[in-house]
Parts: sequence; C-alpha cells; structure tokens
Amino acid sequence: MDDDLYLTAAEAAAILGVEPATLYAYVSRKKLRSLATPGSQKRRYLRSDVLALAAKGKPSSDHTLLAGETAITLLTEEGTYYRGQSVIALAETESVESIAGLLWQADPEEIFSARLPKPAPDQDAILASLAAMPRSDRVMALLPVLERANPMAFDLSPSGFTQAGADMLRWLTALYFDQPRPSADPIHQVVARATGSTDAVADLVRRAMILVADQQFGDTTRAVRAAAITGVTPYGIAIVGLVVGGGQLIRFNRIDTVRRFVLEVVTSAHPEEAVISRVRTGEKVPGFEPLTHHRKGDVRADALMRACERVFNGDPDFERLRRALTLASELTRRTPGFVIPLIFLGHRLGVPGNELAVATIGRAIGWIAHAQEEMQRSPARPKAAYVGALPRPE
Repeated sequence: MDDDLYLTAAEAAAILGVEPATLYAYVSRKKLRSLATPGSQKRRYLRSDVLALAAKGKPSSDHTLLAGETAITLLTEEGTYYRGQSVIALAETESVESIAGLLWQADPEEIFSARLPKPAPDQDAILASLAAMPRSDRVMALLPVLERANPMAFDLSPSGFTQAGADMLRWLTALYFDQPRPSADPIHQVVARATGSTDAVADLVRRAMILVADQQFGDTTRAVRAAAITGVTPYGIAIVGLVVGGGQLIRFNRIDTVRRFVLEVVTSAHPEEAVISRVRTGEKVPGFEPLTHHRKGDVRADALMRACERVFNGDPDFERLRRALTLASELTRRTPGFVIPLIFLGHRLGVPGNELAVATIGRAIGWIAHAQEEMQRSPARPKAAYVGALPRPE
C-alpha cells in the first residue's frame, strides 16, 4: 500500500483534531474513505480526504446545481488516478480508446468499432468556406452539422451517449488534423499518419492523450457538467468545452503565453535567454506556476518529458528546450508544468498554431465522462441570494 496516499488512524485523527474513534463516524457518513491493512484489523485513510476534511469539510451536493463529487478522477499530491488507477501506469500500456472506455465505463471494442459516423451533406463545401478561420473555430462550426448528420447522437441513454462520444472523438481527430473523413484506426495512429510522424512519435501522442484526459473540476469541466444537465449531446459537450477553453478570463488561457515561450526557446540560438530575460524584468517564467493539487510537481509532466527524452534524444529543438527548462527550474525552484511538453509535442508534429490539438482531443474524453456522470443526477434548482435593490413600499 502506498504510504504517501494513506494515513494511519493516529495520523488522520491528529490532523483532524479528533479521537481515532471519530474516524469511524466520518467513514460511515462517507466523509472519509479507508482501506483495510493486510494482515491487520487496522485501517488506513485516504490522505486527500483527510486534508480536504481538515480544511473545510466535505462539500455537500444535496442542494447544488453541480455535483461536488466525482468517481472519475482523484487528484493527490502524489499524482492523478483514473477510477482508482494511476494515470502514469495507464499511459504505459493502454490505448486512447481503452482509457475512454475506462472513464466512460463502456466497452471500447464496442463503441470504437469498424462502424464510422457519417459526414454531413456538403461538408467539404462548408469546410472550404471556413478555410480562413482558426482551426478550433472551424471545428466548433462543423460539430453541430455533424451532430445533425448522425441522429444517433440524440440518444442520451448510457449506451447511446458513449457511442456518440466515440463518434464525436473520431470526428474531432479528423477535423483537427485535416482528414476528410474519420478513421477506425487507433486515434494516435490517425494523428501520426496525418502529420507524417514516426511510430515513436505516435506513441508520444498516445501517452499525451491519456495523461491529459481528465483534470477533475477545472473550468471547462464545470461548464460541460452544467450543460449536461440540460441533455446536451457529446457533440454539444465538445463545443461547450472548446468555447469555455477559449474564454479570455479563463486560467487555462495562460497557455498561449506558454506556447509563445516554448516556441521562442526552440527557435533561439541561446535558449536560456528566454528564461533570463523574463527573470531579469520580474516576469514569471511561463509554465512554472505553482500547482493547486500537485504540490510536489505534476508527475504527468515528468512522465511525458521522460518519454520525449527517449524519442527526441539528439533532437536540436528538444535539447534547446531541455537547457531552458533546467535553468528555469533552478531559478524558480519549481518543476515544469504539464502544458510545456504538450506544446512541444504539438510543435514537433508540425501543426503551427494548433499545438494543443492533441491535448484538446484528449480532454474531450474527460468532458464526455463528466457530462455522463452529471446526467445521472437530478440536481435541485438553487435559489439565489438576492443582493440588489429592494422594492419600494407602496
């Protein structure tokens, strides 16, 4: 059992300021999760539950619009877990499709079958008319048309929703990588073929999509969960995620700053200067912000960087990136954020301005999972606390 993930009863009680016997009451009220210790009657308690309860207690979702609970992804200081399984371990062996099946609780072979979703009437003409628009805008414009061309998308039963999710994911891949039609091939191989990449780079795409698939309750996730309550299809869910992801005030929007930083580094004869110039003027080094959940560093970033080191060993661009990140880590005393290797991978795929396409396709898997989970609830309509002007007495 991982000692970093769990606490003994004495440790948990000390953090919460209660007697050990009180822990059983928390477990019975489902405020703490525990596991039996092999060969002993003692139990251990999930560290993240104890810390959350110590900070503010477990949030109640009985009268909220959105669920405050999820069975999809666990975030801890040690790492990320999809339905109880380490995302680092999953990225070593699983396919993108099997991760979708895990998060959606569906059979991947059934939903990612040889049957392909239909194209929309006049789809090629529509795409041609949108050629001057940014890639994400073109995708958002075409998704509603594709939804109409595939009436099965409106089947919101559990099996229908996951099937439509798989169809949408295949279309999303085709649209982001300029493929005329979706393919029944593994998604990471479709991306590699579209970009003329090697099998080794294809494997990086697979790893990246798995590692980025879900991040629990981020801005885009909350938005798609809110939309899911109204009965939106997977195509609509993807649109919501894309729209919110491009919001000017969203924290995720800092990614464009990171993208410019990474591109500056890999095209510079002196990559360390991109770091030094920012530190000298008091600017933050993009991609090295403090992390909310992974205070020991994002293990997903480390896993993808190590995989990139194996594939891009001797690559001049990657060597420049490595030099800059080494200096930035020394100066900030932080590890690189996950977005940095994601953007570098997009750069090496040769899709300028579209460096986060792989990440977007991966995130869509998580969006569908959260929409599916939210649709299983029947939330009460919240009553707002009015703080405006009071009506004048007559």
